[in-house]
Amino acid sequence: MASPRTAHLASKHDDVYVVIAPPRTASTAFARVLWNNPRIGYYAHEPFEAAHFDGHDASHAWESVENAVDLSAVTGPKAGNALLIKEIAFQAGDRIGELLDVGTAVPIFLIRDPRLSISSRREVKRRSGEPLEFPLEETGWLALERQIAHCRTHGIDYVLVDAYDFRSRPQSVMTQVSSRLGLDFDTSQLSWEPRPDLALSNHRTSGVDHFFTRVLSSRGIEPPVESAPEVDEFPVEGGLRGHVEWALEYYRDLRQDPKLILPKG
Repeated sequence: MASPRTAHLASKHDDVYVVIAPPRTASTAFARVLWNNPRIGYYAHEPFEAAHFDGHDASHAWESVENAVDLSAVTGPKAGNALLIKEIAFQAGDRIGELLDVGTAVPIFLIRDPRLSISSRREVKRRSGEPLEFPLEETGWLALERQIAHCRTHGIDYVLVDAYDFRSRPQSVMTQVSSRLGLDFDTSQLSWEPRPDLALSNHRTSGVDHFFTRVLSSRGIEPPVESAPEVDEFPVEGGLRGHVEWALEYYRDLRQDPKLILPKG
């Protein structure tokens, strides 16, 4: 039996799609491609962010979902009212069950070489004037492992997308992703007008948000040109180097998961 929340969202939206990722895995760019699908009319950006960082309970997150961005004001008229929820793995944490419960299609998990995703998070914090150190949980990889294990344990189908594949071959990857979601795809969905004025975060509500400046100012998918740092370039203090080493091994295991979408042709 559907939960009251699931039933409520089903009464408002034809479909609900869920994307989950560690931070700095091109998840907002991935979401922007899906924004352009005419059937997706609403977008809830990381609703559990403020709940995680500001101590709100889960009801705050679901209120954020209720107030999802009307994408017709961003991309133009829509032919459907489906809802896209994009969440960061560690922010959802152990509430993964209730998040997946509202989805009407297979959930998408995004991954990226953790040497790149973690070093990128450190760089954004440097640009923001914040300390580079943060709890290891906030790399997102520990939560991601638990969440994928949850799917495997409970027989929940899922899809994996590597940010490198997505950015290298967006047409091939998004054609396959859209098919798994029951959506049509055309190449026009791979480009957009810059919208640096959009405020997405419900936690960082003032000043320049360095986490999204680049993607909101972009016009489409940017191919990957960055090189991954060596593991020994990460500090030993706080266990970060060992954590990156573990996450890299887990990432390589996920690259062998048959649920990973690989570019074709």
